[in-house]
Amino acid sequence: MHPLQNPANPYYLHPDENPGMVLVTLSLDGSNYHTWSRGMKRALLSKNKIKFINGEIQELPTNGALHNAWERCNMMVIPWITRTLNPQIAYSTIYMDNAIKL
Repeated sequence: MHPLQNPANPYYLHPDENPGMVLVTLSLDGSNYHTWSRGMKRALLSKNKIKFINGEIQELPTNGALHNAWERCNMMVIPWITRTLNPQIAYSTIYMDNAIKL
């Protein structure tokens, strides 16, 4: 089995996963950070993507073998997070292109 097809690999994306998925129904509004953060961490852990926001997986060199896989996963995690932010907070993150910065 190719490593990117292994669900235990953090670079694996299930065919049903998409940027429009809502992982946490609670919208971050500034007053509920701790509750929102706990829910988001649980959701990302269940998707095996927590390493993209906790620093364990950093951006890979563009000429590296796994850069495309990193980029796809990173670009999946960003909307999963931003879709749960209230519009004012989401607007302030529009130019962030690395999930760890969110």
